[in-house]
Amino acid sequence: MSINGTLKFAAIALALGATVPAAALNIVVTNDDGCEASTVHALYQRLRAAGHQVIISASMTDQSGQGGALAFLRPITPLTAPSRGGNLPAGTAGVATLAGVPTIDYGARVFCVNSTPVAATLHALDVAATAVFGAPADLVISGPNYGNNTGLINNGSGTVNAALIAVNRGFAAIAVSAATPASYRAFNALSASSLEYEHADLVVSLVDKLVRNSHQGDRGLMPAGHAMNVNFPRYELGQSGSLRWRMADEGTAAVAAPFFVMDLSTSSTAQSVGLGNMRLPGVSVNIVGREDPAAAGLRFVTDADPSSEQNVVAGGEIAVSVIRGNHQAPAQVKALVRSRLHGLVR
Repeated sequence: MSINGTLKFAAIALALGATVPAAALNIVVTNDDGCEASTVHALYQRLRAAGHQVIISASMTDQSGQGGALAFLRPITPLTAPSRGGNLPAGTAGVATLAGVPTIDYGARVFCVNSTPVAATLHALDVAATAVFGAPADLVISGPNYGNNTGLINNGSGTVNAALIAVNRGFAAIAVSAATPASYRAFNALSASSLEYEHADLVVSLVDKLVRNSHQGDRGLMPAGHAMNVNFPRYELGQSGSLRWRMADEGTAAVAAPFFVMDLSTSSTAQSVGLGNMRLPGVSVNIVGREDPAAAGLRFVTDADPSSEQNVVAGGEIAVSVIRGNHQAPAQVKALVRSRLHGLVR
């Protein structure tokens, strides 16, 4: 990114002021927690109230930790068990909507895909957006996720990678995650005072700021090839207006780090989710503040940089990071590696 581009984006992310309706966008909302998740429904409702056109396209089941997974050239088959929120019975077609669910009046705009978060996002971009909007999407918002996605955990995050596949297809995208609520609940658990609505209002204000500060006719809203990763800290109901927004770096600090164990029953994290008798190998997670004895002596990357997004969140601020759609290294790192390969590469 050029220096001018960097300065422009930094200006976009300054503290948000009072919100007025933004220019209407065609927005796709997705996530890795399921098409019935309270967070995406709260966001849908608030975006619609702000004047945007919106669809939800997300997985039918919990796809957390699926990263950028895609089942290439494999048919998406019907459900073999009820959907995560229980509104779609076993046998439902692999791509369906919540039309007919009596508790919501926008069910025809909620698409459920029996596959990964990336597949559900592609469904929105390639099929649902044109069918509903009659035009391409202007923006993809992945989340809000239950729990933060920061640092090294982002590689395995379905929330983050759903945003990145959109970027790699040429669409603007924002990944959003929140410290609370940390566990899933369906949209019919929402009430007027639910924290999910405060998260949604923060996202709406962020979208409004992007629209206001983008050049006329700039469909991308974001610098090409880049997305935002936004993480909300823990805060009490009614306190979102006092939160400060801060530009951050992705860094490597995270709430948890994965590790492999030959016997899951030895992992305190696995025990906490009911796998105490599972004497089989698998991947567990070492959670900051609740370090797993099974991970003792293993190598983990430490990151105390105060600008790293997880450290910003831990400090009670909203972290806004700029992430790339691919793995291209910065020019200076490429030059360093070239020097080490002197005489081999041209």
